[in-house]
Amino acid sequence: MILFLMILQSCAFVSAWALVHRHVKTNGPISGSRKFTVLNSRFYSAASAALLIFIVTSKHEETAQKLYFASKFYEYIDVLGVRASGGEIDLHFAVHHLTTPYLTYIRAIRYDEGWRIVAALNAFHHILMYAFFGGAGFCRPALPVTGTAQLVAGLIGEAWMIWRKSIDSMGPSWPNGLSLGMLIVYFVLWTRDLRLRAQSQSQSSQSKSS
Repeated sequence: MILFLMILQSCAFVSAWALVHRHVKTNGPISGSRKFTVLNSRFYSAASAALLIFIVTSKHEETAQKLYFASKFYEYIDVLGVRASGGEIDLHFAVHHLTTPYLTYIRAIRYDEGWRIVAALNAFHHILMYAFFGGAGFCRPALPVTGTAQLVAGLIGEAWMIWRKSIDSMGPSWPNGLSLGMLIVYFVLWTRDLRLRAQSQSQSSQSKSS
C-alpha cells in the first residue's frame, strides 16, 4: 500500500513538473517563483539542521526514520521551484529526486541497518547545499566535499554489509545490493556534475582573461 501511494505521488510530481516545464517554455519564468525558491531553500536548510539533530540524538528511532523519509518527498518542491523560476533540471538532479524516496523507504524504513550514519551525512550536506541555494555563498566550497563524503560512506557501508551477510547469513542482502547500485549511479552522476562545473569555470576564466 505504501509503495502504491509513493508511485501515485511520483506520478503527480512528474505531471506537475511537465505542466510547469510547458508553462515556463511558453510564457517564461513564473512570477515570484525565484523568491519562493530562495525562501524555501532557507527553510529546508533550517529543517535539515533540526532533522540532523533529531536523527543523531533522538531515542525515538521510528519517528526519526519517518521524518527523514518524508523529507525526500518534500524535495519535490525544490525541483518544481527551480523549473518555475526558469532553471534547468540536469540529469543528476532529476534522477536523484525521483529515486531517493524509494531508496530511503527500502534502506531507512524496511531494512534499516546503519541508516543513521548515511542519513546524518545526507542531512548535513543538505544544510549547506540549501543554505547556498538560499544565498549563503560561503557554503559553496564545502559542497563537493560533503556531497562526495556521503556517497563514499554509503558505498563503503553497503559493500561491507553485503560482505558481512555473505559470511554470517544475517538477513537478506538484496536491499544492500539495490542501495549499492543506486549509490553507484548517484556517484557517477555527481562526479560528472563536478567535472562539468569545473570545465565551465575553466572556460569562463579563460574567456575573461582573453
